Amino acid sequence: MHDYKKVFLTLTLLLLSLLAQAQFAEIDVKAYINKDSVALGEPFMYTISITYPPQYEIALPDSQDIPQPLEWIGKTYFNTVCKDNLCKDSIQYFLRTFHTDSLLIPNIPVYIFNENRHDTLFIHPALKEVMIKKLGKATSDFVWQEDADYQELSPSINYWYYGAIGIAVLIVSVILLWLVGPIVLRRIKLFNMGLNHQRYIKDFDEQILQFTTHTQATDLEKCITIWKSYLTRLESKPYTTLTTTELKDMQDMEDVITPLRNLDRFLYGGLRQDETIESLNALRRFSNRRFLKKKKEVRDV
Repeated sequence: MHDYKKVFLTLTLLLLSLLAQAQFAEIDVKAYINKDSVALGEPFMYTISITYPPQYEIALPDSQDIPQPLEWIGKTYFNTVCKDNLCKDSIQYFLRTFHTDSLLIPNIPVYIFNENRHDTLFIHPALKEVMIKKLGKATSDFVWQEDADYQELSPSINYWYYGAIGIAVLIVSVILLWLVGPIVLRRIKLFNMGLNHQRYIKDFDEQILQFTTHTQATDLEKCITIWKSYLTRLESKPYTTLTTTELKDMQDMEDVITPLRNLDRFLYGGLRQDETIESLNALRRFSNRRFLKKKKEVRDV
């Protein structure tokens, strides 16, 4: 009795399948491949084209419908074209495989629905065979293996690549130094000149205050020494080794010769303090002018 039921059920399913296929007889599904043979891992294109009446709805396969051993790379879908009561859809799949033997493209179903979506049919295009190219003969030391774990390799250093980057950085640095270097060096020099001048004014004024408080000749000598040392650094001239008479023979020193002589009279003859302070202020003004002049020279280079 059970055997009769099985036979009846099989005949029923077969009849339903034939009826469904007769219902969708107007639908034509074709498949193409662009290469008959590929190397391991080489991409190839698999195209499905389907022609159908417009009352049907088509669902083309997606990435999850691509079976093993094929690997999905991407797809290109073409817009539906309808003409003479027939519509056409096409899709191109970009696939690859690492299967070592020739293989038939497994069945990739196309889903077809009628107007009310009550009936659904899966149509499989005809199988297409892909030959796997043998690029080399396997030896006793080499055996083809379809599935293998990744082998971790130590990273190699591309000396040519990093060498080219180093040379490029060096060339760019030289060009920037040639173009911008003088400007940067000039700004650094002006900055240092400003700091040195501020430090000199501070030390000079503190020593004047010391002299004003104690009225000692040694304090006055220190004031003159600070002034000469600063001018020596500013202009790279030997002010510290020159006397007042020798300074007179130098260029543009007329403004300080009289104040220097007044200071010499105090050191050796006891000039009044009021005139001495005024002479020291004249030295400060002279050094300020020389600083501004030197600053302009550096800026205008």
